[in-house]
Amino acid sequence: MLTLKQRLLSAIRAAAPLPAASLHRLSLSTTAAATPPAGFVAEDYLVSSCGLTPAQARKVSKYVSRLRSPVKPDAVRAFLAGIGLAESDVAAAVASYPQLLNAKVEETLTPRIAQLREIGLSPPQISRLITVAPEVLFSPVKISRLAFYLSFLGSYDRVHSALNRSGYLFRPDLETVVRPNIAFLRQCGLTDDDIGKHFLMRSRMLLTQPQRVKEIATRAEELGVPHNSVTFKHAMYILYSLNAGSLNAKLSFLKKVIGCSEAELSNVLCKLPAVLTRSESKIGRVVEFLKVEVGLEPSYVLQRPAILGYSIERRLRPRHCVLRILKAKGFLSKEFDFYNAVCTTEEGFVEKFLLPYNKSVPGLIEAYAAACRGQVATEL
Repeated sequence: MLTLKQRLLSAIRAAAPLPAASLHRLSLSTTAAATPPAGFVAEDYLVSSCGLTPAQARKVSKYVSRLRSPVKPDAVRAFLAGIGLAESDVAAAVASYPQLLNAKVEETLTPRIAQLREIGLSPPQISRLITVAPEVLFSPVKISRLAFYLSFLGSYDRVHSALNRSGYLFRPDLETVVRPNIAFLRQCGLTDDDIGKHFLMRSRMLLTQPQRVKEIATRAEELGVPHNSVTFKHAMYILYSLNAGSLNAKLSFLKKVIGCSEAELSNVLCKLPAVLTRSESKIGRVVEFLKVEVGLEPSYVLQRPAILGYSIERRLRPRHCVLRILKAKGFLSKEFDFYNAVCTTEEGFVEKFLLPYNKSVPGLIEAYAAACRGQVATEL
């Protein structure tokens, strides 16, 4: 397919022939622009000079297809090395944003680095930033947004964590998206630390359109998790990750497997919104274990939903093994609370239920260790 300049050359020849020398110079210009100098292949350069893998180079080479020689990318690499980036950092940056190799050092990179220093970033922090968000070097607007997040989150480390979570961090507008979301979440009673931790470092909710954030808050209230509850921020974070279909299916399953009403389920969600993140198979197995093997009533579980979050193999069955033995030996009263024994730390469980009975119930510690390994403990 003819290039624009080649078509123009043909049209000029047909309309008004130029002197042979002029035509020759124009023809040479066209050929030089269309054909890179022999010996330079962008994909090979990405591997040999930038440290990308062949697979990475194939994927991103189209973004540097206009490079005709190593002069400009060599200058970029030298500049980055000069401000402290290691070769591995440069490779990560180029793999993430290959257009970096097209940058003009004096016109683009030098002023952007100066701006990053002006907002308080140290050389090591600038190096870390470039490895995860090299596109910031092409946008003063994104640097201004970075300055906002540095102030809001309180440290570069927290900003870096947010960037690792989402490269989308610098895209949403501060005035129409981020600041309105912060204002609304503050009205819901959340602190800036909560907002940063749960809605920026752990999810992208702060970067979502404000109407969507308000809808999630309304849904949390409808499920029984009010703004003033300590679990509201957790419920918001969880609901953000669930679509309507998945959420409704999970709610229906919970009501069926636990055997509870809407009101009782609201109580469960208010105390343990994380139950919505558990797989149906895991919840079903835990409920079955608590009802059949331990003998707990559904009402007992509904009042103590945190018990649903524990692993059968790593906690529930080994501790139930010990408690069953102690109860059979007459060391535990009928009023004994299974939930308290399950929720206590490993150190606390050992001190309260193993060490005091080590001599009076020989083999108790061994039975517990065997149960923790998944083995069936023998009756003592």
